[in-house]
Order: sequence, then structure tokens, then C-alpha cells
Amino acid sequence: MSIARIGDIGAALFGVGTKTGIAEGLGVLALAADAATGRPQGAGLTAAVVAAEFSRRLGDEVATQKDAYHIALVRFIGCTVTGHETGMMGVGDDQGFAVATMLGDWADREDLKLHLDRFVALEAPEEERHAAFDGICDMLPTAAPDFTAAHCKQSYLLAKRLPISQAVLESVPYYYGRWDGKVLPYGGESLPYLQRLHRITEMAELVRRLENATRAKEVIAAKLGREVDPNLGEKFLEHADDIFKVASRSPEFENFIAAEPGERTLLTPKCRVTLAEIAADVTDNKALCFFSHSRRVAALSARAGQNAKMSKGDIENLRLSALVHDLGKCAINNRIWYKETDLEGSERLEMERHAFQTQFYLSHGNPFSQWVKVAASVQERADGSGYHRGIPLTDLAANILAVANEYDELTHGMPNRAPISATEAAAKLNAAGREKRFLSSAVSAVLQAAGHMVSESLGSIPFGLTRREAQVLSRLAKSETTAEIAEALGISPKTADHHIQNIYNKTNIRARPALALFALEHGIVMD
Repeated sequence: MSIARIGDIGAALFGVGTKTGIAEGLGVLALAADAATGRPQGAGLTAAVVAAEFSRRLGDEVATQKDAYHIALVRFIGCTVTGHETGMMGVGDDQGFAVATMLGDWADREDLKLHLDRFVALEAPEEERHAAFDGICDMLPTAAPDFTAAHCKQSYLLAKRLPISQAVLESVPYYYGRWDGKVLPYGGESLPYLQRLHRITEMAELVRRLENATRAKEVIAAKLGREVDPNLGEKFLEHADDIFKVASRSPEFENFIAAEPGERTLLTPKCRVTLAEIAADVTDNKALCFFSHSRRVAALSARAGQNAKMSKGDIENLRLSALVHDLGKCAINNRIWYKETDLEGSERLEMERHAFQTQFYLSHGNPFSQWVKVAASVQERADGSGYHRGIPLTDLAANILAVANEYDELTHGMPNRAPISATEAAAKLNAAGREKRFLSSAVSAVLQAAGHMVSESLGSIPFGLTRREAQVLSRLAKSETTAEIAEALGISPKTADHHIQNIYNKTNIRARPALALFALEHGIVMD
């Protein structure tokens, strides 16, 4: 089936230009977040159904039911912000680490270690795994406030850009709170109602998806008064079988859309852009080597579209397609992205799966299904030599995105490939144009646009940061050392350190995840 046909199916199901709800877009993001956190595909969708249905059975007002539905969806959009750190702790397995720490009891070392052993880095040597697990169990209880704060702040920054209630936003900082008040400095009735409800429904639905409904009920019963509110937990167990029946209806995505309580929250033009930007940020936070990639490619593609004399509407669709073009990377483990040597055959096949996953996610609903044709073709080539379908790429917009993506990857590098200069990248792309791997018109448009990539005014940089300090901040956010920053910017290590101290003093931030969030929130993307 062609990629256009798949996109058409999504459009037919949920409508283009009709009263589309934001639930469709949030559902697409939930599918990507499932993959990023090692959960079964669709677990985020059914978690929202379970939360809304439990709220309904409790007799909550429709507005609260909708909040329960929404909090389950925005819960994981901040999950990738610590993907680098969790992968490093989890023997390269960021996805296994995520699901293990969702299920494991952080206040019970043996239970936490049991879940780490079940999910994390299953292919790694046992001695290496268990040494890593001991380190995680030693670190996590004391590091929990900082670790969870990074997730929660990222989720909050992204969620506050959407038309969801203040009650949902106010519950975000308490995502990881426990009823017994252990590990984190809050618990009991001080936890927001939505958080206490969602803690139960999220845990129960994840266990049901991984095992079965009986085991899900056993897990919730065992956590009553410890991790979860005992009163709400007892009520959930009374209704669990009926709630799980509602969540088990198929087809899954359509059941999820139908389960939104009350009137559909409509997709506005502003929301359409916001969802694309959130998809870019979720993707680019997964690994240090992705940082700001999607936004850079989107900006470059839009300028190239202008050079190619595309219409304003087509340029905007190209820009939005570029923002979401790598969403499928959430499905690929960081052990692949961080490998410092060439990928083996099977590893390369795993890596190339990201293009298919992008197509799969985007095709599910609006606004993403409107961008799938261009976005999911980013690795195709005009001569048919690309992936994942290996078909000739003839569309100008798709060629521009493919060239812009290639230019950015060449000039920024990956762990197994050093970046090259802009001049070298231009030479490679010109050669690819001559060899008919890209449309020559697309190559020309992108290379012309690339000459203006860092034209930002000093007035747009917050907190009194200078242009040079903004450049240093972009690299600090990617965990580059002082020496690496100095080399990249052609300055001395002493001068680089001077800029770093100024950044610390002006922003009052010293941790890499927090600096990455600061740079993202304020749009500081420099080269």
C-alpha cells in the first residue's frame, strides 16, 4: 500500500477540514511515547480510556473525566528529555529503563532490581547488567527529585502550549508522587486528585497490557497505601473488570477517539502548529546527537522552499512536515543511535525502521496525516536508492526535506561519524544532485538557504546572553566539554570557560537537562 494511500485512510477516518479534535494529534504522540518508553504499542491510548472510564464510574463531572483522559496523554510527552541519561545508566537501553522504573517500586530495592532485570539490556553480559542495576538502585532513591523534575518540567512546558485545563497542568509536577510520601517530598491527600487517579489507572493498564487483567488487579492491591491512594485503589478494583472491557474494544485508535469525554476539544490552526513542534521536541530530546535537529531542518527547508518559489501554503506544510519527519526515531533504542562504530547489517535494518515508524505514527490522525507523504519520505532518493520503500522520489517538497535533512546530518555528525564542514557538505550534495540521487533544483534551493542558518538578532536572546554565549549554551545543552566547545567555536578553553560561567550566572542553571530545557523553551538554536 502506498504512503499516500495510508495517509488518505487516516484523513478519511478523522476528516480533513472538519471539526477535528486534538485527541487525534495527542494519540499520535502517545504512540511515539509508547515506543520511547518501552511500553506495548497503544498502551498510552488505552491508559487514557481507562482513566476517563474510571473517573466516569466515580461520578466525576464531565470536565474532570476529560482531565483524566488528557493527563494520561500528556504524561509521557516529557519522557525523552532524560533519554540520554537513562540510556547511559541502563547499559544503553533507554526504553527498558523507562518501563522498568514505571513498574518497579523505588522504595523497595529488591522489587526495583527485579524489574530492571526483567526489562533492561537483555542482550548485555550478566555481570555488566547487574553492576548497572546496583548502581541504579543506589542512585535512584536520592536522585529521584532531580530525575523526576526533568520529566515533569518538560511535560509541563509542552502541555501548557495545548488547550488543556489548569487542573491537568497543576498535576504534572506530582506525576511520580507516592501515597506513603516515600522517595519524593509529598504524598497522601496533598497529591492532586488527578495524579492519584492516574497513578492507579496508568499502572493497572500497563500491567494488563504486559500480562493480563488478573495480574493488573493483584499489582494494584499490593500497592494500596504504599504507592497508590488506598481508597481510590479499592474503588478501582471494584470496577476494574468492566473498565478493562471498555479499554479492550477494537479498533484501538478509534475506540480511544470515541472515549473522549464530553464535547470534542477542537483542533485550531495554532494547535496544529503546536502539535508539530511538540513532535519535534519529543524526538530531538531522545538523544544528544538529535538535539534541535528537527527544528534546524524545518527552518532550512522553509527557506529552501522560498528559494524554490513555492507558495506560502506549501512552504508552511513543508516546514511542518520537517518538524515531524523523525518522530519514528522514538521507536529505536539509543544503543543503536549511540554506537560509535559502523552498524552491523541487522543493526542497520533496525535503524532504518525509523522511517517506517514515522509513516505509521503520522498516518493515524490529523493534523499529522496531512504531512505523512513528505515527512516519511525523508530517506528516499530520486533514483530509488533510499529507504524504507526504495521508490523514486519525484516530489520537489519531499526532495527539499531530504536534502535539508542530509545537510544537517552531515554538518552535525553522529557518534559513529564526525561532522564535516559546510563546504564539504555542499560538495557532497552537489555530487548527489549530479548523480540524480536528489533533484538538482532541491539541492540548489537548500544550499542557497544554508548560507543564512545563523542569522539571529541579539535582541532575541534572553537573559542578556550574548550571541557567543548562546552558541556555547547550545553546545553545553548537548553535554560537550569545555575543550570540545572551544575547539568547535575556534576559541581557547579559558575563553570558553569564561562564557560558561557567564551562562551559569545569568541563567542560574548548572545541570545539562535543565540547560537543554532552557535552550528549548527560549528557542536558542545556534551553530
